[in-house]
Amino acid sequence: MKNFLLIALGLLLFSCGENKTETKADFSNITFSMDTVIVDAGDEIINLRSGLWLSSLSEDNSRLYLWDNQATMLDIIDLEDLKLIEKVKFEKEGPNGAGGFVSWLKHVEPDKVVLSSFNSMGLFDLKGNKVRTYKMDDLEGDGLEEREGFNQRTVVTNEGKVMYGMLGGWMIENESFAKADFENQTLKKFELPGIEELTDYQIMLKSGDRTMIMPAAKTLRKVGNRLIYSSVAFSDLFIIDMEKDSVYQISYEPTLTAKAKKGGYPSELDSDKRFMEVMAEIHSEVNFEAPIWDEENKRFYRFSFETNPSDDKEGPLLGSAQSKTISKVFISIFDENFKLLGESRLDDLESVPQFPFVKDGKIWHYVNVDDELGFVRMELNY
Repeated sequence: MKNFLLIALGLLLFSCGENKTETKADFSNITFSMDTVIVDAGDEIINLRSGLWLSSLSEDNSRLYLWDNQATMLDIIDLEDLKLIEKVKFEKEGPNGAGGFVSWLKHVEPDKVVLSSFNSMGLFDLKGNKVRTYKMDDLEGDGLEEREGFNQRTVVTNEGKVMYGMLGGWMIENESFAKADFENQTLKKFELPGIEELTDYQIMLKSGDRTMIMPAAKTLRKVGNRLIYSSVAFSDLFIIDMEKDSVYQISYEPTLTAKAKKGGYPSELDSDKRFMEVMAEIHSEVNFEAPIWDEENKRFYRFSFETNPSDDKEGPLLGSAQSKTISKVFISIFDENFKLLGESRLDDLESVPQFPFVKDGKIWHYVNVDDELGFVRMELNY
């Protein structure tokens, strides 16, 4: 009887062990379903003239803060209930002045925003009162070039006391990554290890009295205590550990696309026609979007795409790759440490998601629905 019990117990344990075998998700053939939701603006109008270019999400993706330069107004939108909560009027001039033209804004947890206009940055509460003016020239440490400042890709932390981002400016050819600590009044520039070895592009157009620079688009995103720096030109990522003030590089090998743009483009051109031709060639190669974080599933998603070069020579002179005719769209999926889990071509997706983020396990992205603010919600199926 004793031996029988031992055998039965062994079979039970073996059976339990078999049930623990996990089935791996197959990320090589992803399908998706979509629906579209529209924000209820009530009797108000949400100005979508610039799309979501001048917008910022709260850290939990529950609220969207959208700036209207025409009205000098901040729209606060609840993404849980999909409705406009409030319109906050700001002053252009004076002690609480936001400036005549805001070039970027960032929401600052829990209840403030940074507004940046020409040669001016301020921290404001959500009633339109300025609580701090940032002065880059007062910072000690690494020096600034003339008119060098943070741009739209800036991340603001520590309740508005610290900024991370790319320092650049009009006609400044080389950007640098930096941390500005406005509490301790210090500026520190970081080297991104190995970035000089990666293919990038920056095209200068000199035509008559005009001079324009078209750099490769770059993005900086905050996820927890990490900042993720990415470029449209290559797959490699740079991770900034904010606790350690350190930087490391993530390199992976895509299987469905090239690892980077091929490079070797002319750095300076003297005609609009030739400029459009070169940009069409650049856009037709692989373009990498910034990774977006899925808190619910503990994964990163990264879109990449190619354009049709034959249809890419029309439109605005400085048009982005996303605005061109898209020929292929891909998605790559990573774990929380950026181990590549799989890739898939999304044949049914005809455009690249604009301003994507993940909420409740679904990928949301902006869409204009008859001049109303809408979002497409994508649910991925493995």
